Amino acid sequence: MLIRRAQTGDNLRILDFHARHPMQGALPLRFDRSPDYFALHRCHADDHRTWIAEDAQGDLKGIASLVVRDGYLAKRVEPVAYLGDLRVMPDRHLSRNWTDEVRRRLADLEHEAGVRYAYCAMIRDNRLATQSLLGARRAGRLGFEHWRGYSNVSVYGQRGLRSAPRAVPGVRVVQAQPRHADALRAFLDAESMGQPFGCVFSTDEFARRLQSWPDFGIESFLLALDAHDNLLGCVAPWDAGRIKRIVLEGLPRSIEAIRVAFNAVAPVFGRPRIAAAGEVLKDVYLTHLQARQRDPAVFAVLLDAAWLQVRSRYALMQLCLYDDDPLWPAVARYRYTRVPMDLYTLSGPGAAPALGRDSAACPDTCIPGFEIYLV
Repeated sequence: MLIRRAQTGDNLRILDFHARHPMQGALPLRFDRSPDYFALHRCHADDHRTWIAEDAQGDLKGIASLVVRDGYLAKRVEPVAYLGDLRVMPDRHLSRNWTDEVRRRLADLEHEAGVRYAYCAMIRDNRLATQSLLGARRAGRLGFEHWRGYSNVSVYGQRGLRSAPRAVPGVRVVQAQPRHADALRAFLDAESMGQPFGCVFSTDEFARRLQSWPDFGIESFLLALDAHDNLLGCVAPWDAGRIKRIVLEGLPRSIEAIRVAFNAVAPVFGRPRIAAAGEVLKDVYLTHLQARQRDPAVFAVLLDAAWLQVRSRYALMQLCLYDDDPLWPAVARYRYTRVPMDLYTLSGPGAAPALGRDSAACPDTCIPGFEIYLV
């Protein structure tokens, strides 16, 4: 078995591997990253590394990627890594070698780039992944530490007839313009600073996102402002379809029943139909979602404004809400499904554990600095 760094020429083989090996769980799914597997990584950060495992015949048997960027830990800036696309074919020998390889790559990152901490996300009921990566009895396990649970929330409708957007006295929602860019960047950075692993929204990083993300710009943002034009919150609906699409490989009976019932009335309400198993979902992500002091009232007006903007073009509006998140009450007026997920951290060989109530780097009571749309 050969484990090596992937090159541009491996693109089609990696895409084929993803297509043939979806993520398992109650809602098996895969990400269609064609035509360029590496495009999503470039949205995340300039520094990204992917490794593949090949057997003697040159067939792909595993893949993993690491994306390195600046992040906030205890309000200090340091390089952090996101460990993603972890997919390994069942094979005891390969699994052992793969774990050793990931450990070596993390050690290299600490030596080369000063990366002490990494994080990753897993579907909660993907037993194959959690057993192979987290199994306590497994010798030489990587040492993942559970960080925070969250749900990938897919909003597909509103409860009752079309309700008017909620109003909060002294708060209004506007679409961002170029003149808002500096204040918006500063707001995003200030909020992110209090979120472990949060993105550092430097002037260069914010400009990079606005310029390089497909179909994205300053006008993508909806801003919640007070009477003095101070920013209270923001969100940016983003269609990532040019570089990443979700395909559900199968639907549980309960969700299939929802899909069929919804599709029967969707045309009456001017809504797109929800895709069947095997088809690409027509969805949009709520990115850069921030509300000062995690205020559910501010989030509610932003959520309603985003829904009015996207409801006629997208069947699903995707967002991330954490277990015990103060923002949950704001979605009560919507119909949605949720996929339970978990975040885990990994500490480098020379670093103290990143996680825990007594940890300065990553207290488990904080809202994570995590962006589901870059997964």
